[in-house]
Amino acid sequence: MLLAGRDGARLAGELATALPDLRTRTVTHGPLSAEDAAWADSYTGFSVPPNLADSSVRWFHLPMAGVDRVIEELTGHDVVLTRTVGGMPAAIGSYVLAHLLADAWHLREYAAQQLAARWEPLPSPRVAGRTVVVLGTGEIGSGVAEALRGAGFRVVGVNTRGTPAAAFADVVALPDVGPRLASCAALVNALPLTDGTRGLLDATLLERLDGAVVVNVGRGASLVLDDLRAALDAGRVRRAVLDVHETEPLPAEDWRWTHPQVTVTPHVSGPTEPEDVVEAIVAARAALAVGRTPRHAVDIGRGY
Repeated sequence: MLLAGRDGARLAGELATALPDLRTRTVTHGPLSAEDAAWADSYTGFSVPPNLADSSVRWFHLPMAGVDRVIEELTGHDVVLTRTVGGMPAAIGSYVLAHLLADAWHLREYAAQQLAARWEPLPSPRVAGRTVVVLGTGEIGSGVAEALRGAGFRVVGVNTRGTPAAAFADVVALPDVGPRLASCAALVNALPLTDGTRGLLDATLLERLDGAVVVNVGRGASLVLDDLRAALDAGRVRRAVLDVHETEPLPAEDWRWTHPQVTVTPHVSGPTEPEDVVEAIVAARAALAVGRTPRHAVDIGRGY
C-alpha cells in the first residue's frame, strides 16, 4: 500500500503493528513513479494520482468521510473506493449541538452584553421538544440526531424515500419535508455532495423556514449562497452556522465573515484522526480478503 500525505509515516508505523503482513511505502501526492505504480495494489491519500489508471492499484482508501473530491477522477477506473468515518458522526453531532445550545442560551448576545457591561436577562432557553430537521439519515446524520436527542430535541430525518432510521423520531421523504420546515427550530444539512444535492438548499427550501437556525456540516456546494443571504435578510433564517464552504479556505473578502447572523468555522466539525484511518484500513482489508464489500465502500456511480 502506498500512503500519501503528511501523515503517511505515522500511518505506516501504526499499520506495521496492526497489519504486520502489509507492506507500505510513503509517497507524496501527485503522479506515481513507475516503480511504485507497478509495486502497489492499494493506495491511501486525499487526491487521485493522475496516472492511477496505468498502475496496479485496485483499492483506493480515502482518509476522510467526504468522497466528492475523488469521485470524478475515479469514475471508469477498476478500483474499490473506501472511506474513513471513525469518530466523525459523534464529533459532528457535538459540533451541531454546541451551536444550537449556544443559540438557545443566547451566548453570543451575552458575550456582547459583557463587553458593554450591560445586564439584560434574555428569555429562558426552551430546548426540550423543539424540532430539528436533519437532511441525511446516514452515519453523519444519525450522529447528529443522537447528540441532539440527548439534549431533548425532537429530530426529524429527511432522505430520498422517507426510509425509517433508528436515530430519528421520524423520517420523511424530501418532497414531503415542507410542513416540517415551517415549524422547526433548526435545519441541519448532513448530506454528501452529489448531482442530486448540489444546490439543494435553495430559495424553494429556505423560504419555508420561519426564523430557524441553518447549520451546514455537509458540503458547501449544497447551499445556494445568494438564497441564504436573502433568507437571512428576510428573517426566514435567524442564524447560519457554516463549517463547510464551496471554496476552502474561505476568501477573506467573502461576505460570510462579517455578516452578523453568520458563524463561520474552518471545516473543523469532523476531524480525521490517524487512528480512525488505521481502523478503517484494517476493516476494509479484512473484508476484501474474504471477498466481501467493505462497510464503508463507496458506490462510485452514485457518489456515496
